[in-house]
Amino acid sequence: MKRFSSYLIEEIGPYYIAGLVILLMLLVTVFLSEGLADFVARGASPNLVASFLLYSIPSAASMGMPLALLFAALIGITRLGQDAEIKAALSMGISPRHFAWPLIMMGLLVSLASFVNNEVFVPWSDKKALEVQKDILIQSPEVFLEEDSFFTDALGRSVHIGRLEPGGKASNITVIQSDGSRGPKEVLFAQTGTLDEAAGVWRLEQVRFTSYKNSRVVFDALADTATVPVRKLSAGSSRNPEFFKTPLPKLWERLQNPNSRQPAAWTALHRKFAEPLAATAFALFALGAGLFSFQSGMSLGFVSVLILTFFYYATWSVAKLLGANGVIPAWLAGWLPVTLYFVAALVLLLLSRRR
Repeated sequence: MKRFSSYLIEEIGPYYIAGLVILLMLLVTVFLSEGLADFVARGASPNLVASFLLYSIPSAASMGMPLALLFAALIGITRLGQDAEIKAALSMGISPRHFAWPLIMMGLLVSLASFVNNEVFVPWSDKKALEVQKDILIQSPEVFLEEDSFFTDALGRSVHIGRLEPGGKASNITVIQSDGSRGPKEVLFAQTGTLDEAAGVWRLEQVRFTSYKNSRVVFDALADTATVPVRKLSAGSSRNPEFFKTPLPKLWERLQNPNSRQPAAWTALHRKFAEPLAATAFALFALGAGLFSFQSGMSLGFVSVLILTFFYYATWSVAKLLGANGVIPAWLAGWLPVTLYFVAALVLLLLSRRR
């Protein structure tokens, strides 16, 4: 039995490695595509882009590690059925439970590795990726800043630069907050300004601030200094991190506030435990699907394997979005995709046993 278990693991292992590599490449490509156009437009160096890709791998692995096991187990069990090795094993008296234990152990190991990755490596790598993204934005301000032109700051205001000077300095700076068809709502004019690359803001000097209501001046004041956040740079450096990428102790501390409704944070808490366990659910589902297809004489094709693999990704995406927005309960959003595969695995195992 130990030899058979080892053989089953050796059969699925290479498929798992290949599937993990493919999924990581696909998921990292998705992460890169979100900012690739902006990186290229800014003339980012290949080293910075490569660093961003490298730091995106742990986030991709949080999804890829369980999914790769589903892909590998389905392919491996299907191959054993097609080559009549399942039939030979059963005829030798090997019980179906001896198929289950190696898969369950693999599922638990992948679940543990996925949980550790989510809690240790993902928060660290996400912080590093954000720093790289900030470096890209800081090192290429000339892409979106030109003399006598408008650009948009991180608060959505229109900013006009009259003159640019070396060292990130500028003069005759106008910041306009629009009030739609009613004209400007606020206008800020500064004689000079300096780009603070570390903070991602413009430090303005000799400032005049004017506020309007129905095109009439309601407030007019002078100030020595003011601060304007740079487009995307400030927004990127100060954005709220995704709750799922927040370490568990910090997330739990945030949830201790009884007066705040936090569906996104509660959904992330359930996901932290449910998503790693998806690997174990996938292992059982693959066993059930493989045995059922063998007993029924139906063969799972490669396309069917891909559909079953990415069905989880689709349900996970929808459930996560609905839970974060409070449309469905957080526990349901976190556990629904995994529960579907657990239930399907039990149903398939019972059907195959009856046959």
